[in-house]
Amino acid sequence: MLDQFHPCIQDSIENIIDVKADGNCGYREIAALLGMSKESWSLVRNHLHKELTSLLEEYINLLGDIKRFEELKRSLLVDGLSMVRKFIVMSLFF
Repeated sequence: MLDQFHPCIQDSIENIIDVKADGNCGYREIAALLGMSKESWSLVRNHLHKELTSLLEEYINLLGDIKRFEELKRSLLVDGLSMVRKFIVMSLFF
């Protein structure tokens, strides 16, 4: 699996975690790397949502405007009824 990464960063990779590719895979990876269950992905999203809310002004400045901030914040919400697939979209904002 290491060969899927560019050779210049392969030496920096210490651990590879195989997670279910379901739209929450990035959050599953973060949960696993934090020592939590891979199924704790919704907790990771909830913590990120709280982080954004608690540091509102800093993130609005970082993202450039309130619209982008609100879009990112909404993307972190977990809809328990429909479980809409939501991907980590942080890279889209930078």
